[in-house]
Amino acid sequence: MGDVMKKNILELKNISKIFPHPENPVVANNKVNMEIREGEIHAIIGENGAGKSTLMNLLYGNLTPTEGSIFFRGEKVEIDNPGTAISTGIGMVHQHFNLIPSFTVAENLVFGFEPTNKCGLVDLKRAKKITREISEKNKLFIDPEKKVKDCVLSEKQKIEILKILFYGAEVLIFDEPTAVLTPQKTKELFNVFFELKKKGKTIIFITHKLKEVMDVADRITVMRKGEIVNVVGKASTSKEELASMMVGRDIKLIKRKIKNPENFGKDILRINNLSYQDDYNIKRLSNVSLSVKSGEIVGIAGVGGNGQKELIESIAGLNNKKNISGSIEYNNIDITHYNSTKIRNHKIGYITGDRFSKGVCGSSSVYENLIMGIHNDDAYRKGIFINHNKLDELTNSFIEDYEIKLPSKDSIITSLSGGNVQKCIFAREIFNAKELIITEEPTRGVDIGAIEFIHEQLISKSKDGYGVLLVSTDLDEIISLSTKILVIYCGRIVGIVNPEEEGFENKIALMMGGVESVG
Repeated sequence: MGDVMKKNILELKNISKIFPHPENPVVANNKVNMEIREGEIHAIIGENGAGKSTLMNLLYGNLTPTEGSIFFRGEKVEIDNPGTAISTGIGMVHQHFNLIPSFTVAENLVFGFEPTNKCGLVDLKRAKKITREISEKNKLFIDPEKKVKDCVLSEKQKIEILKILFYGAEVLIFDEPTAVLTPQKTKELFNVFFELKKKGKTIIFITHKLKEVMDVADRITVMRKGEIVNVVGKASTSKEELASMMVGRDIKLIKRKIKNPENFGKDILRINNLSYQDDYNIKRLSNVSLSVKSGEIVGIAGVGGNGQKELIESIAGLNNKKNISGSIEYNNIDITHYNSTKIRNHKIGYITGDRFSKGVCGSSSVYENLIMGIHNDDAYRKGIFINHNKLDELTNSFIEDYEIKLPSKDSIITSLSGGNVQKCIFAREIFNAKELIITEEPTRGVDIGAIEFIHEQLISKSKDGYGVLLVSTDLDEIISLSTKILVIYCGRIVGIVNPEEEGFENKIALMMGGVESVG
């Protein structure tokens, strides 16, 4: 009854956004009509390329619509830049924070709107007072004098929220807000959402995580191919139904069926007391030991920045070997000091989390990126020459099986969306792997249909006897796929968890935050 009586604070009428192209103009939004109610938490979900972020960037003035109108509190508004959006009452918190590291929290908060004293100088005392007042009012407590460079990710997010509240935002837009948060910090953020809702603020958030949608949203807008396909209330839907609406077909939300650990095969990967310090002599890994057996999917859970990157890159041969101690063995061969080329020659599949700088050659075509490494196999050569006909067939099968959306396989790889680039990397590395797959954030930035396919592939490979080392900051992904979960914190493995034991999710969450160590 309460929802029915609420007024619309935002209305989008026949909004279209077309990005021009000489041959194939891209229709990102096609005659979108949307109503956002005052004081609601409204989730927007959809596959990559569905038009979610484009629509929100139109609302925030980063883009201008090709056609259509935006209404705020019933009045038509022209939002042609973020400044106009802010003055209208619309604020946005992006995934990548826009903060000045050397400034304090207070200095970042008032930047561009600095209070001044009688001499015309910035009044830092007043800036701190403003910060304290607004943080206490909204239960987003933070030290005004703390330098941003010393803040953790959740604190930086708080600053961004406080900034748009300071600017007077009535509608707060969040783009994938939990991507950088621990489960505890995610819960804290959602509590902030509820507090802001109580104060009459309106929350719009984009997410790929359907559990989050069901936890906090009042209503959900589902987008597909630039259009709205449905708007539903949380009480009248389910995760499975939302997933199906997003892709236009039934989706299986996979959970790994764990076989008896005694039936796993030999150790494919063994890491003993691995330590690593970077070129600034900062220790990033400390005495890490683990093993991956044939048939296992070993999940590494943790908040980003706790040593996962260094662990994966040490195995893949990308780290400075002088800074490594301990040992890495693949099928009883010591590969600790092998470079990346030698590692690839051993057919270890490596799916990097840094897709553009380490996963592809940005100046090469999709075709060239898909065949990299494979082109050296005897099966795809005619003597000293590459067999392009066979590689063409293989590439076409990758594009079809992984539903890679692209103008042409001869297109430069960087012209594709991030999710489609990830599909290219995954297809190549899964095909190239012989017994071991190292995968870091395999589904980051890809849509739910591709997530389903990627998860199926990893499970299928493990059933075929491959060992899989899975690093992901998406805890649901770790829990769904892993046969064993290791938690990493500050470069150390702080616990081993069996995903079959009672209360394991809470145990993982505590260890990820450094609260508890087990094992």
